[in-house]
Amino acid sequence: MVTGGGEDVAARANSSELNQYNKFLTVENAEAVDDMWKHLYRSINLCNAIVSKAPEASELTAAQATMYEAQARYLRAFDYFWLTRLWGEVLIVTTENQETVDEAVQSPVADIYDLIVADLQFAETNLDPEYPGLALPTKGAAKALLAEVYLNMAGWPMNDASKYALARDKAKEVMDMNMYSLEPNFGDLWLVANKFTNSEFLFFFNGDGSNFGTSCKIHQCQRPSEEGGWSDVVSEVRFYEAFPEGPRKYWSFKEVFDDAANTNWRDSRLGVPIIWKYMDAGIGGSRHDGRSASWGGDGFFPVSRYSEVLLIYAEAANMAEGGPSAAALEAINKVRRRAGGFDQSVYADLPNGMSQSEFDDAVIAERAWELAFEGKRWFDLVRKEMVVEANIDTHPAVREYHRLLPKFGTDVRLIEGLTQNEGYPQ
Repeated sequence: MVTGGGEDVAARANSSELNQYNKFLTVENAEAVDDMWKHLYRSINLCNAIVSKAPEASELTAAQATMYEAQARYLRAFDYFWLTRLWGEVLIVTTENQETVDEAVQSPVADIYDLIVADLQFAETNLDPEYPGLALPTKGAAKALLAEVYLNMAGWPMNDASKYALARDKAKEVMDMNMYSLEPNFGDLWLVANKFTNSEFLFFFNGDGSNFGTSCKIHQCQRPSEEGGWSDVVSEVRFYEAFPEGPRKYWSFKEVFDDAANTNWRDSRLGVPIIWKYMDAGIGGSRHDGRSASWGGDGFFPVSRYSEVLLIYAEAANMAEGGPSAAALEAINKVRRRAGGFDQSVYADLPNGMSQSEFDDAVIAERAWELAFEGKRWFDLVRKEMVVEANIDTHPAVREYHRLLPKFGTDVRLIEGLTQNEGYPQ
C-alpha cells in the first residue's frame, strides 16, 4: 500500500528539462543526469586523493591524517550511496584505477554497498563526536548514514532482510550517544541562525554566502516567481493535499507569498505548492522577505537529522522483530508529538496493538511528512518497490525500470564495461 501521498517534489511546469523527471521521460545525457553523474564522480576522485595521500603527508600528524582520511571516506561513501541508488551497478573508481577508468567494469550493487559500509565503519571509528561551528562529518553522522545504508540494503534491489537488525542497532547507537535531540519547534530547524546550534542536525551541507561560488542558492531555487525566485523545485499538489495539518505542514509549505498581493499558491502563476523549509538564507534574505537579498546565501541542506534516526530505528526494529515494540512505538511517537506542536488533538500518538504491516505503513508515511524535500522520499519509494503504484495514476508513463535513471550516455559508449540500465535505449 502506498503511504505518504506519492512523490514529494516536482520540477517547475515550464522547464522541459526538469519535467522529464516529473513525467518519467528522462533520457540519457539529460543535463541533470549529466551534472549529477559527473559531480559525484568528481567528488569521489577528490576523496580518493585524500584517502591515498593523507597518510603520506609529512606536514600532518598521524592523528590529523587519520581524521582527514575518515572525513574523505564518509564523503566517498555518501557519493557511492547516491550513485548506486540512482543508477544501480556503476563503476567503482579508486586511486588504483582512476587513470584507466575507461577499462573498468561496473560492479554489482552488493560490492558497491560493501565499499560504502567499509568506508563508514572507518569513519565512525576515527571521526570525533563533534567539530563545533564546522559543517564536518562526525562520529554520529557516520553512524546515522550507516544506519540509513543498512535500511536501504534491506529493500530493493538487495532485499537483504538481515540488514534491518543492523539498521536498528546502528540507529540505537546514535540514540545512546545522548548528543542529539528533537528541536521543540519544527520551524526553528530551518533558520540559518540555528544551523550550527540546533540539537538535531548530525550532518548538513553548508552554504557560505560571503562567496558566490560557495554560497547556497536553494532559497532562490524554491522561491516563487512572484517573489523573484526561480521556482525550479516545487511540491506535488497531491503531496500537499495528503500532508497532515499542523505546525509541521505550516513550516514545510509557503501557502501565502510575501508579494504585494499576498498571493496564495493556488492562485499563483504555476498553481503548485511552494517549499518553505529552505527559504531562510542569512545574507541572502530571511524566509519572510518578499524577495531575496542575494542569489547567494548562507542556507544549508540536511543529510542526517535525529528525527530520521528515530524513524530508522522504528522501522528497522519493527521489521527485525516481527512487530512494533514499545521502544519502536515511542521512537515514532516522539517525532509525531513534535510535528503537532505537542498537541495530541492535532497529531495523536500511534496506538498499541498495530500489526507489523500497519506499523511499517505508518513509519513510511511519517518519513514522507517529516523528511519532506530532504532527498529521502524517492528512495523510500524505490526500496519499498512502490514507484509504479505511487505514480501510475498521475504519471501513466511510469514503469518498474524507472526505479533507476539512465546512465550518462557518453560514458556508456566510451567505457566498454559500463552498460545502460534496462528500459533505456542501449
